[in-house]
Amino acid sequence: MRTGNAIDSVGHPPTLLQADITPSSVNTDTINTGASRNPEDLLSISVTVSAQVSQNSDNPLSHVRCSLKPPSSSSTLSESELNDDGAAPDRTKGDGIYTGKVGIQIKRVEIGTFRAEVSAEAQNGFQSNTIIAPLTVYRGNRAPVLTSLDAPDTVTLANQSQSLLLRIKSTDADGLSDLAKVIFNSYKPDGTPSSGNPFLMYDDGSASHGDIVAGDGIYSLIITLPPATSPGTYRFEFQAFDRSNETSAVVVHRITVKQ
Repeated sequence: MRTGNAIDSVGHPPTLLQADITPSSVNTDTINTGASRNPEDLLSISVTVSAQVSQNSDNPLSHVRCSLKPPSSSSTLSESELNDDGAAPDRTKGDGIYTGKVGIQIKRVEIGTFRAEVSAEAQNGFQSNTIIAPLTVYRGNRAPVLTSLDAPDTVTLANQSQSLLLRIKSTDADGLSDLAKVIFNSYKPDGTPSSGNPFLMYDDGSASHGDIVAGDGIYSLIITLPPATSPGTYRFEFQAFDRSNETSAVVVHRITVKQ
């Protein structure tokens, strides 16, 4: 007579089927903390992580967890629980997809591929496999561009003060809000710089600056040449700066002053 062996089932570990991170890439040059973007700015970045989990009824889940780690280290920057309870950011309760937010604070220059490591654990302590969802953090600023300069070529003083209206259009692929300033420097006929350099131009809609519409990317300034202005050809160099201190190419224009 044979006696069968009694075997106690201890269940099976959970299995992660898929993990996703949204957004999967972050351009730190789209995050503003002040009037300018500095390499040492401390930025807060938050992403949503979701994981599809297969579990066994004989071994319920204890938790699903995400750890966010830096590009060149196994240390953990932050950790968060993922839930399947239907509360935001989770969409549907009980569908086996666990979702949560995880955030980090890094300096603007700390770029690279961060790793969201997702794992699950059953109530009996059995561990699932680990899935890594990459998060690419990069600097992608684009420099501004100057076009459509409107300025005279020649001015005749005739012993009188003459006002000149200077206008130039500035665009930025990162948006007009990324523009920090537009300036010009002027140089006398002998090549020496004018004492007022640099001159700030305005996109404020102010008639006193000669601007028409505020915020349209067209920068203006009215300058006045006194009657005693020396005749000759003056050089004007226009340049735009964005919030990352990237600069446009210099636009050069010459104005000949006659008496």
